[in-house]
Amino acid sequence: MHWPTILVVDDEASIRTSVRLCLESAGYVVQQANNGRAALDQLVRDPPDLMLLDLLMPFMDGKKVLAEMRGSWARYPTPVVVITAIGSVKTAIEAMLLGASDFLEKPFTPEDLRLSVAGVLREEPVDRGSCGQGYTGALANARQALRERRFRDAERELMKAGTIAGDDPAFLNLAGEWHEARGRIASAKRFFARAVAKDCTYRPARENLVRLGEFYAGATSRPAQVVPMGRRLSAL
Repeated sequence: MHWPTILVVDDEASIRTSVRLCLESAGYVVQQANNGRAALDQLVRDPPDLMLLDLLMPFMDGKKVLAEMRGSWARYPTPVVVITAIGSVKTAIEAMLLGASDFLEKPFTPEDLRLSVAGVLREEPVDRGSCGQGYTGALANARQALRERRFRDAERELMKAGTIAGDDPAFLNLAGEWHEARGRIASAKRFFARAVAKDCTYRPARENLVRLGEFYAGATSRPAQVVPMGRRLSAL
């Protein structure tokens, strides 16, 4: 049986240790690097199944690592989850536009870490032509359930949609609105940011990030209309 290998890249030894213990308890094999250059050397020598990459490091920061990886991604197609300081969602979006698959805001919980790693490792390209009514129907049902605040029903429908097209901006944005309605603001911002990273012109997710103070209104192609969450749910 192949146990996925995770490369943890962070200049803080305490964070590398806590992440290693968390992932090893879930069955992953963990490698470590204390700076970006060491991470790139490891990538060439023994490519991991996934890289956890801190954005703020000396010698070579996470965005520079991503930029170098992007040039050789066909040869080393390692998915990356970036780790960023709290309140740095805009920076995380920039990293995702460079190719990162997800991001975690410090401080994150062991559950957040394991869910992010597991989600990225199982993501597969989706044939949009095969989605059909299964996907659009699930999204429509999720919107209706969320509008009526039937959160469990909305979650079930979102899970259906996610198994069909988990990287579609419409799904990611609606998942963010579900998390926000449940009071999970950090998770909501992650999903909105992933939607923007997948399609920087997708206006609903951009407006949600503007509303949460994580994006500049001037960054949209048209001025963003900031709508409170309660009115958003009634308008779904």
